[in-house]
Amino acid sequence: MKRVFICFFLLLVTSLSSWAAKRPNVVLIMADDLGFSDLGCYGSDIETPNLDALAANGLRFSQFYNTAKCHSSRVSLLTGLYCDQAGGASLSRGTTIAEVMGKAGYSTQMVGKWHLSKQPTEFGFDRYWGHLSGATNFFTGDNSFRLNGENWKVPATLNGKPFYTTHAIMDYGLEFLDEATRKDDPFLLYVAFNAPHYPLHAPEEDVKKYDGRYDAGWDKMRVARYKRQLESGLIPAKYKLSPRPAHIPAWKTLSTKEKQWESD
Repeated sequence: MKRVFICFFLLLVTSLSSWAAKRPNVVLIMADDLGFSDLGCYGSDIETPNLDALAANGLRFSQFYNTAKCHSSRVSLLTGLYCDQAGGASLSRGTTIAEVMGKAGYSTQMVGKWHLSKQPTEFGFDRYWGHLSGATNFFTGDNSFRLNGENWKVPATLNGKPFYTTHAIMDYGLEFLDEATRKDDPFLLYVAFNAPHYPLHAPEEDVKKYDGRYDAGWDKMRVARYKRQLESGLIPAKYKLSPRPAHIPAWKTLSTKEKQWESD
């Protein structure tokens, strides 16, 4: 995933032995296929208040690298190595952050999308809930869901509400977090969302909230995002807005039907 992010966590782990009595708890959150300007704190028109609050009280990286692919980014995030160096999805030549932190006395939990070989519990995680597949239906799931290595059948409802993968990831993440905080040992919680990776399913109430928001079209909206990035100080003025990719048509050239399809 992000190289600077990886370096930070590897430095954190290698320093654990010297921190002994004040080892920090670590919550590592990964969004899937998230664009650079898709968070409010990065200039987006999408409402992300909780993540914006984290950014306001922390750091925003403005220069970083990723592998541009699902599983390879996960391999790099977990091992600190390029995907091929770690043995690809097999992780056969890499040691995961969970394995390292487990040896340092941490309890290790994971929730969400795995998209690598075997299961998280075979790579250093004490507990796991989520789907092993690279993508899943957000409302019905698939047959790859597991709880601590065992098959987990996706129910119609979970915790009194219709099953929705993103909500379920958070529910189990909070459950694992609550259990971890009751113990004296420090903990690692890795939260790996399927969203916003396809199939881009969202609850109806969330979809309705954005009715009409994108009617202006991508040309105007990308300019607006760029301006917000400048105003927030995320990027310096010397960096100009990149040109629209050649294979993307100008918004004004689309038919009314095409505009409605794209904006919805």
